[in-house]
Order: sequence, then structure tokens, then C-alpha cells
Amino acid sequence: MRTSRATVVVTTVVAAALVAAVLVMLSRAPGPGRDPRAYPADRGTVTLAAALGRAHLSIPDCLAAGLRYAVPGPSHDLYLMLTGSGPCLERFVDLNALTDEGTASELPGWATDGRADGLGWRLDVDRGFTLYTGRPAPDHEVQALVRALSDGSAHQAYVRAT
Repeated sequence: MRTSRATVVVTTVVAAALVAAVLVMLSRAPGPGRDPRAYPADRGTVTLAAALGRAHLSIPDCLAAGLRYAVPGPSHDLYLMLTGSGPCLERFVDLNALTDEGTASELPGWATDGRADGLGWRLDVDRGFTLYTGRPAPDHEVQALVRALSDGSAHQAYVRAT
């Protein structure tokens, strides 16, 4: 039995079309999705777990629900906003061996040069932040601005880790 040239061409075209259709469907299949804790400024190229690992930071479970983050630029600097009870924020400070530098009389450069604004953070020195700092590893630095919310219901920390 002899196959005609037209049958071979048609079969090849149909097979190629099916492969192309499957590839298109797979490329449009939903992935794991964007982390809902990520700020819009986050590039999405580094997971939170990887960013915390790079920064040598630990987050206590009690802060997991009130956590927001971004790794917005090519430098892989990590920005965190943490909300929780005073004791829970103290646990974060202790876990990461941060040093209390006292009430911030001025804010660090990242809090005033537009990077914090890019995350929607409106940081003002008059809000009574306490500055915490740490060096968890060579070439890594952590700065955290911590304050009690005005209604006393919780504390917030704005953190930059490099």
C-alpha cells in the first residue's frame, strides 16, 4: 500500500498544529501565582524565602500574617513591613541579633530617598521610630524602624536588609 504525498503532508501539518496547540495551552496555564504578600514594586524574581536566606533574616511565626515584602531592584535588597504585637517584634529583634540604636532623630537614606515611597511607605521621623541595626554576615546589613501604632493595638517595623 502506497501512501500518497498529500496524505503525508496533511498528517505532518495536523501533527504540527496539535503540538503547537498543546504548547500554547501549557504556556497559558496558571503558575503558582504572585505571592499576595508582595508589594507591586516586587520584581517577582526572588521568593520571600530566598530573599530572607540571602539577608540572613528570620521571621517569627507570629509576624507571618502581618508581613509584606519586596525585592524591587537588581541589588536584591529586601524590604519588609512587619505588623504584630510588641513581644512579637521583640522576638524578631532578638532572633536577628539587632541592636537598639535608640529613638531615630533622622531616618536612614533608604527611608527618605524615594525607595520607601515606592513601596507606599510614608515614613516620618516625627512618628517616634526606634532604629535597630545589625550585621548578620559580612557585606550584609539590616536596619529596622520600629514604632507602636497610635492606637496601641500593634507595632510596625519597616526593614531594609542588604
